[in-house]
Amino acid sequence: MKKSAWGFGASLLVAGILLAGCSSGSAATESAADSGATEIKVGTGNEALPYAYLDENGKYDGYDVAVVKAIDEKLTDYTFTFEGADFPTTLSNLESNKVQMAAFEYEVNADRQEKFVYGDAGYVVWDTYIVSDPDAGTVYQSFADLAGKKVYATTATNQAAMAETYLKENPGAFELVYGEYNNEQIVQAVTSGAVDATLAPKYQVDNWNRSFNENLAVGSEPVHNSDAYLLFNKETDPALIAAVNTALEELKADGTIKELSEKYLDGDYVPE
Repeated sequence: MKKSAWGFGASLLVAGILLAGCSSGSAATESAADSGATEIKVGTGNEALPYAYLDENGKYDGYDVAVVKAIDEKLTDYTFTFEGADFPTTLSNLESNKVQMAAFEYEVNADRQEKFVYGDAGYVVWDTYIVSDPDAGTVYQSFADLAGKKVYATTATNQAAMAETYLKENPGAFELVYGEYNNEQIVQAVTSGAVDATLAPKYQVDNWNRSFNENLAVGSEPVHNSDAYLLFNKETDPALIAAVNTALEELKADGTIKELSEKYLDGDYVPE
C-alpha cells in the first residue's frame, strides 16, 4: 500500500500549527515529486467535526478526510494533500483551481452543477432535518412550521439553498440567518434562542448533543433527501476523476467506507 503524505492548507490557526502545516505541505510536494506521483490538492474543512477538522496534533482528520486518504492508498499515480478552509471558501478555492478536488459533504444542487464536476459515487447519506431545542417548547416538522421564526444556515450550503427555494415560493415565511459558524456556535445559537432552528442530518445532531451535552431534537421526517459527493474543478484531468470514481466504488464494495462511517458517524450512512 502507498504511504500518504498529508499537507496543511492556509487557515486561521495558531502560529505553531501554521508553521507545521507549511513544513508538511512542502514535504508532501517533495515526496510526490520524488515518487513521480502527481500531487492533487483537496479542499476540505478544518473545523467541521466529524467530517473534516484538525486534530490535537494539527493533522487533518474526519470522515471526509479519511475517505480521501483511503482513495489515496489505492491510487499510486497520485498523492493527495489537503487545503483547509470554511465551507464557502473551499468552494471558491475549487472554482479558482487553487484546489483540484473537494471533500466537504457536498450535495447536488443546480448552482454547483454549473460550476463543478461531481463524482459518480455518493459516500454519505445527507438527509436534512429541521433542528431545534425542545426545551424552548417546539420541534419543527416542516418548513411551514417555521412561520415567523429565525433559521440558521451556513453560507453556500445545500441547506441554505433549500431554505431559499422555500422562501422564493413563500416570501417572508421565516428569516434566514446566514453565517460560517463552527459546530459550537451553531449549537449556542439554537440553545440561546438567537435562532429558533437550523438544518442538519440526524447524525450531525447526535454529534452535537454528545459533544456539547445538549438535547437538540429533529422532526420525525427529513425535509430533504440527498447524498454527498466529491467535487472536482471543471479543468481537472478526466483520468483523475475516473480513477477516483473507480477507487471510491471499490472502497464502498469492500466495506471500507462503511467502516469509516461507523467510526466517524457512529453508524452506517453509506448510500447504496
